[in-house]
Amino acid sequence: MLTRQMQLFIASASMIFCFSAVPAFSVAAGDDLKAVDAADIRLISSGQHLDKKADGKSDEAAVYLIRLRDAPLASYKGGIQGLKATGPRFTNSEKLDATSSAVTAYKSYLAGRHSALEGAIESAIGHQARVVREYFYGNNGMAIWLTPDEAEKISHLPGVEFIQRDVKRELHTDAGPFWIGAPAIWNGDAFPANQGEGVVVGIIDTGINPSNPSFADVGGDGYDHVNPRGAGNYVGVCDPADAQYDATFPCNDKLIGARGYDTGDSNGTDPRDANGHGSHTASTAAGNHVAVDIIAPTITISANISGVAPHANIIAYAGCCSLSGLSGAIDDAIADGVDVINYSIGSPAVSDVWNDFDTVGFRNARAAGIFVATSAGNNGPAPRTVGSPAEAPWLTAVGASTHDRAFVTKLSDMSGGDTPAPADMTGESLTSGYGPAPIVHAKDFTGNDPLCLNPYPAGTWTNEIVVCDRGTNARVDKSANVAAGGAKGFVLANTAEQGESLSMDPHSIPAIHIGVADGDLLRAWLDSGSGHMATLSGATKEVNTNFGDIMASFSSRGANRALPDIIKPDVSAPGVGIIAALGIDDPNPAVWGTKSGTSMASPHVAGAGALLKALHPDWTPAEMQSALMTTAVTMGVRKDDRSTPADPFDRGAGVVDLAAIAKS
Repeated sequence: MLTRQMQLFIASASMIFCFSAVPAFSVAAGDDLKAVDAADIRLISSGQHLDKKADGKSDEAAVYLIRLRDAPLASYKGGIQGLKATGPRFTNSEKLDATSSAVTAYKSYLAGRHSALEGAIESAIGHQARVVREYFYGNNGMAIWLTPDEAEKISHLPGVEFIQRDVKRELHTDAGPFWIGAPAIWNGDAFPANQGEGVVVGIIDTGINPSNPSFADVGGDGYDHVNPRGAGNYVGVCDPADAQYDATFPCNDKLIGARGYDTGDSNGTDPRDANGHGSHTASTAAGNHVAVDIIAPTITISANISGVAPHANIIAYAGCCSLSGLSGAIDDAIADGVDVINYSIGSPAVSDVWNDFDTVGFRNARAAGIFVATSAGNNGPAPRTVGSPAEAPWLTAVGASTHDRAFVTKLSDMSGGDTPAPADMTGESLTSGYGPAPIVHAKDFTGNDPLCLNPYPAGTWTNEIVVCDRGTNARVDKSANVAAGGAKGFVLANTAEQGESLSMDPHSIPAIHIGVADGDLLRAWLDSGSGHMATLSGATKEVNTNFGDIMASFSSRGANRALPDIIKPDVSAPGVGIIAALGIDDPNPAVWGTKSGTSMASPHVAGAGALLKALHPDWTPAEMQSALMTTAVTMGVRKDDRSTPADPFDRGAGVVDLAAIAKS
């Protein structure tokens, strides 16, 4: 087993997959997220028919993604008379040069093919085609409005390789960089020392909050960023030559561009982050060193945070969450020449890894020299829950584990009842304290609902601490529901389903989250007699190595349903109680908060990829993935019960350990 002190050992035989076996192409807060119905995905190949019965809406138009047979720019190897190869592996280049004459010429050729297809489509369907966007780099094709009948006709047109109905993907939503060993690279244990200087990280997500100091030109450590594209050379909304140009968007030498995609989930093409998810993942991967105040409803806590690669540059792509918009973001990220992509987005549905537009786009991104990290999903701890696109072997899929920092709360001074009161209990929250006060179980009141699914009528309680069981609805909704009924304190008690997995949430009233063992003791005690009393201590920051390397209960597990011979996830990283930047709709633009999910784990690995790219500019994405996997920590990594050793279907190769790579 590998520990955090072991040296790097890379053996080609230890790779869990081999790219020679992959056929060539011709071209995830926490456990409370809504799943995408697998039935919403419609795929057809040339000559096949759509299942019109699948959704009962056979005559309604939708966006369809069409892939053509010609290779996209990232993987074109030549062979067409007068058109030179553009794929980096065929031009002896590390990255695709979107400004080269070969790329310009081949892109013009593809544009002509698109135009010809558009004409053929209009002839086939009898009216003007409504093209949403075109793809040239990661995929070769377009997104277009069609009815299922029209899509079936188009599947038979010459040159059409694949058609996929647009679908919605889902979002898989401080101490983390230290826990995975980033300071070993920051401080020069590997020569030369770096914090990601000169590396561009692309964040495909909900956008970015450009006013947050995590993305300022000068970080809290005094580092003044340098734009690797050249001073004043930006992309997207900050490029006066771009159709999306917005003079009010504040790009700088740190945040060197942003692009938006009108997907129906965002503010048109405005890449400002109204959701907060994209800002959080961006600052986790590459946010500046900053001193922050986390302002929760009942408490304010100060902390020093940074991304894993705090001196890297960022381009934000607000593509969430339609597949058509996300595929456009992948295309643009390749064209913009990013070095690393974070993709904390996915679907619980099984991947069609050889055809899905995002998986194919990312395969070609890898061919263009881009390292891609993606979230494994938030549908654990059940087996075979890793979803799309994390199942693809060319993506580094990341599971969520804990780090060594927690905001600890105690439930203490318990008395009353007919049986001995439990000993003090330790849990987590981000709230102030309360008590001593009466403590009751919600199941004994209106509706007899232990889960606290709905707001309770005012006057249900008078200043009590109310216990709710975890499950079904969002954790913070439970505390809000009991607060509506007059509760002044809240205990979230796990059941067997969640085990000992805890979350640090900023509840609206003083609170504590406890595991199933303590939860069962508390519930049994509350069932005996009356007059129960307790005190909530309030959160205090504690750092303890025993807190770390516990797999989150929500983290999706293998095996890999799409490709059973390839183990997923690949690695794990901190994804519980992560402090990072929030979006523009928060009251203060310079605001930070906590989130949990594999969405928060993935950017730790994207940031790690940025550090490795700066350290070893000649490493391929496969070599970077190999280094991360073969040095990962396995010893001491535990399942969500906090005691059983985690297995590869829980943690992948292990928890990322950059310190081990730095010592190699």
